[in-house]
Amino acid sequence: MKQESLLPLKLSLSKTLIENLGYNISSNKVEFVNGYKNLVNVIPTIKARCAEGGKVVIIFDADSLGNNGGYETRKKEIEEVLGENNAQAELFLFPNNEEDGDFETLLEHLIQKEKHTQMLDCYADYETCLGNDYVHPNLKGKIFTYISAMKMSSSKRRKLGNGEWMFDNAEYWSLESDYLKPLKAFLQQHCSKE
Repeated sequence: MKQESLLPLKLSLSKTLIENLGYNISSNKVEFVNGYKNLVNVIPTIKARCAEGGKVVIIFDADSLGNNGGYETRKKEIEEVLGENNAQAELFLFPNNEEDGDFETLLEHLIQKEKHTQMLDCYADYETCLGNDYVHPNLKGKIFTYISAMKMSSSKRRKLGNGEWMFDNAEYWSLESDYLKPLKAFLQQHCSKE
């Protein structure tokens, strides 16, 4: 299993949520931009969709001050790119459209903590054991370790290896988490049922 780009996972979670909310995923076009710095590259696509009468939504990580981001900073940067290019889109920033963070921050809140306390406690002990002598895994590594440690059938394990993290499986993820409410509300407001 490879620990690579989270783009397919972001699509997978968004698709799962859109379908769980009763919307048709095929009616909602998804364009991967691969980070806010590449937004300018899809301005023509954004303008074309708006000209066709379509809605455009943008979902990026807010990031944190430590990586030159943060909710307010990232929102301002994206709005400036849209404004400078006369483009319109609705914006949502992971994790919850108000705090600093990213997709991994959202996933951390969706982990089934009560069902998997033992694994999470062991992971916390592992981090403590590393002390200051070793590099601690980042949040992406923690989330990857969490889903990789789950017992599952060979077919599910193959799906996991192909980047399908089974966000619709309540054994692993809580799609009823209050932390997910802002994203659900955003999708409900801006997705098409047709």
